[in-house]
Amino acid sequence: MTLKAHRKSLTRTVEHLGPWGLLKRVAAGVSKNDLTGYSAQLAYYFFLSLFPFILFLMTLLAYLPTHHRIHAVSSVLGKVLPTQALTLVKSNVEGLLHQHQDGLLSFGVAFALYSASNAITAISAGMNQAYGVREERPRWRVFLMAVLLVLALALVLITAFAIFFFGPLAANALAHRLGVQLLPFVLDIVRWPILLLAVILAAALLYYFTPNVRQEWRWLTPGSLFAVFGWITTSLLFAAYVNHFGSYNKTYGSIGAVIVLLTWMYLDGLVLLIGGQINSVIKHAGEGIDKKTELPTDRHGSTPDTRHQAVRR
Repeated sequence: MTLKAHRKSLTRTVEHLGPWGLLKRVAAGVSKNDLTGYSAQLAYYFFLSLFPFILFLMTLLAYLPTHHRIHAVSSVLGKVLPTQALTLVKSNVEGLLHQHQDGLLSFGVAFALYSASNAITAISAGMNQAYGVREERPRWRVFLMAVLLVLALALVLITAFAIFFFGPLAANALAHRLGVQLLPFVLDIVRWPILLLAVILAAALLYYFTPNVRQEWRWLTPGSLFAVFGWITTSLLFAAYVNHFGSYNKTYGSIGAVIVLLTWMYLDGLVLLIGGQINSVIKHAGEGIDKKTELPTDRHGSTPDTRHQAVRR
């Protein structure tokens, strides 16, 4: 199907469902398929893989003169992470920056890969529920898909974040050598679309490979758009709520930061699965419309279903 035909089919399907009809079907699918339960699994696996990944990343950064960039990273994360969660992550980051242990690097890679692969497997199970299909792929194939997908996502996101955080340093050095003073200014503007495109690509990879369904590759889908902007909106709103209204530290004490971080990961996982449910609803609705239009008609222009309805009346 060409891009123009896909857009036409998508527009027809959304118009047929209507905003209220789409919302009702998605909400019913989220409840029926227990996507909230799958998002709890995702939060657990995300949490397990977070600190080994930080361990791996910070062990690499400890060999580079990049300590001053941690403040920039923390300032960006502070806009989307609640204060308690940021404090928890930052304390671990600062502790790891001063360590130069090769054993930590290998352990961080192995455990982060294992935990993240389990998260991808959980996403796959949730997507299959959303699409109403069974997992018929062999377990070794699902695990291999999860490992390769983790590596691909890590490559995409690490490259994007490297350009975002370390690009200005390289641009300043290159501008000083070439005498092009506009280069840092241009890169400062371009790095935001690069980061957004990386997140969109990550969502597209997840929605294409994790469900056990045949589908054409699409850079943008309604579900991926919902997921990307849903992640941003949810993170900003939850951070604002916790920072201004929440009292997790008073209620839970020192473990409050862990609960805040798990809740944030739970919400992000739920947004991701809801995006898959949106794609599923639109896909099934579009297939239903196509089947109706493909029914044979008689010489009077009526389908068999309408003729039978007329007889019953």
